[in-house]
Amino acid sequence: MSRRRKRKEKPYELVEEELPVLERAVRTSEYDELLDDFVKSDLKTARVEYPGKSIKALMAALRSRIKKRDLNIKVAMRKSNLYLTKQ
Repeated sequence: MSRRRKRKEKPYELVEEELPVLERAVRTSEYDELLDDFVKSDLKTARVEYPGKSIKALMAALRSRIKKRDLNIKVAMRKSNLYLTKQ
């Protein structure tokens, strides 16, 4: 006598569907507003004061955002102060 197994119903279903387009949010940085204000200003050079941030961390973050946004701004450190200069 052969035993036939009854097919167990699967707990899932595969539904044919197109992959939706991924909508990516625009990533911004806390430094974008600072850079935008500098670009819009009439200043050629400005000292940046940002309490609570170390100068080295601030310099690295600003350089990163400037490069990412392809801005014509240079970041320089002189006598423990951070400066932005338009090119």
